Amino acid sequence: MPETISMIAVLAIFYIVFVGQILLLSVYYPHKICSRVRYVIEQFPPAEYPKLYPGTKDVEVAGNLDKWLRKYIAFNYSIVALGAFILIRMMVTEYRPAFEGGDEIFVMFFFFLQMAPILYAEIKEYNYTKLLRENYEASKRTADLTPRHLSDYLSPVFLVVAALAYAAWITVYLSTREFGVQPDVEIYGTLIGMTVAQGVFAMVVYKNIYGRKRNPYMTDGDRHLQNEVIARVMLFASIGMSVFLTVTQLADDYSFEVFDPVLTSLYMQYCAAFSMGIVFKTMKLDKMNFEGYRGDTASTRI
Repeated sequence: MPETISMIAVLAIFYIVFVGQILLLSVYYPHKICSRVRYVIEQFPPAEYPKLYPGTKDVEVAGNLDKWLRKYIAFNYSIVALGAFILIRMMVTEYRPAFEGGDEIFVMFFFFLQMAPILYAEIKEYNYTKLLRENYEASKRTADLTPRHLSDYLSPVFLVVAALAYAAWITVYLSTREFGVQPDVEIYGTLIGMTVAQGVFAMVVYKNIYGRKRNPYMTDGDRHLQNEVIARVMLFASIGMSVFLTVTQLADDYSFEVFDPVLTSLYMQYCAAFSMGIVFKTMKLDKMNFEGYRGDTASTRI
């Protein structure tokens, strides 16, 4: 680390960024998720929209979901408490990040811990969608025959930016490698791993755009919106990964490894902001069509 940088400044930046990670991933977004679930229950009750709640009785829905939401928030708050304890412990023990890097492993571990309740919610949503498909019965099935193209969901400008970001990482990475000195397997393995990750992003987008509809009750308009959200999330994930790896590589080359925990935390928050953040901002519940979930005898709401 350059001698002109104060360790006090490094620690101040780290504490501010890490507190932001705790509040964003374990307080703000969990409450946003809960508010969306409660909105659906209040605006689209089981009595009128029974297809929205497959496998449950009307009287069970509100109580079960409320119990689950309270447990979900409690689990996130326990993570907040753990994060606060870790920060206090660091201050008491006068923690100093290693000049040669490596402390970012702790930040990543804590991020994965924060993502555990969100991952659980994603698994529940997957099972829920699967149950919707199993219960789906329609006397007359319809399909959207409008041709779908990638340009319908993503601006070509952003695609170019993603390609340039990936090319920038390859350029920086290869310019700092020493073939014949460093193991070739490590170099080529990193290149292949990064390329495979980018390919996975592309495959997710392709499957959602051209694959079958996951939720049979979703209207074509809402599906288009969902595909747009997924495409944007994957695109920004691709850009973010390329930029993050480029910046951390430059930090290593110019002896700024002490900032690796800060850079890692910022990247993790970026991932959350451009995944859940895009979903919440784009797929607004009050703009979505829930008429397909109505019961056959339910009266039309005014």
